[in-house]
Amino acid sequence: MTVVTWQSGCSACHLRAFGLCQAVQDSRGAACLQSVRHPARFYPPGRTVFAQGSQNVPLHNVLSGWLFSYQLLPDGRRQILQFLLPGDIAGLEPEGAAGITHGLETLSEAVLCAIPRDGFHRLCARCPAVTERCRWMMARDVTLLFERLATLGRRMARERVVHLLMELAVRSSRTTQFADGTRLRMPLTQPIMADALGLTAIHINRVLRELRHEGVLELNHKTLTILDSETLTRLGGFPEGLLELWTQPLPPEQPTQSHATPRRA
Repeated sequence: MTVVTWQSGCSACHLRAFGLCQAVQDSRGAACLQSVRHPARFYPPGRTVFAQGSQNVPLHNVLSGWLFSYQLLPDGRRQILQFLLPGDIAGLEPEGAAGITHGLETLSEAVLCAIPRDGFHRLCARCPAVTERCRWMMARDVTLLFERLATLGRRMARERVVHLLMELAVRSSRTTQFADGTRLRMPLTQPIMADALGLTAIHINRVLRELRHEGVLELNHKTLTILDSETLTRLGGFPEGLLELWTQPLPPEQPTQSHATPRRA
């Protein structure tokens, strides 16, 4: 596995405007972050970063690429739980006696920055803003997981496909405004979508053909083309303001300095 060296270090990382490390804004916090993280590593597509049941899994900060978390049933069936994009954190969940409850695999080439759990605890102690940022990110992700639960439980196949593609389009581009004809790289395959949506790959193929013929969207050669943004937004059915949470560099109430003191009432 290739170790990727980032000569600029944490202080000039391209993800400082997004993700967990945005909470580290001063030189003291950046030095602490630099001291607890491992060198960034490159992973090829289809590589398992950690397997379901692994112990002592570090946090993984996604610097580039697409990944997904998953659970395997005893008979080998797989449910994809979440897609992770640059700025996301994997491994925040607590480990049980049997280890972590899910695995993580790369969907495309990816670069990850690992932070051991003990180092992350030290970072939170020195930079309280990291704890608050982590809490906000986890609350945001739980809200999206509620949407996915509703999708798997109640939405029809067509709604499931549009809902997923709309989510990933917003999260990957960090905007909710799409012009007709917008093209976005989206390294999805129909079997991957099937494992995420509880459908068969054949059913996914049928729905994608229908959406293309209706002039709504096209997913071809791992590229999503938005043909009718208004219809796509309507069919997505997201609650107002939810996807905007992925377009904001910083939540409004979060302090921008790790040493900020709380205001008195």
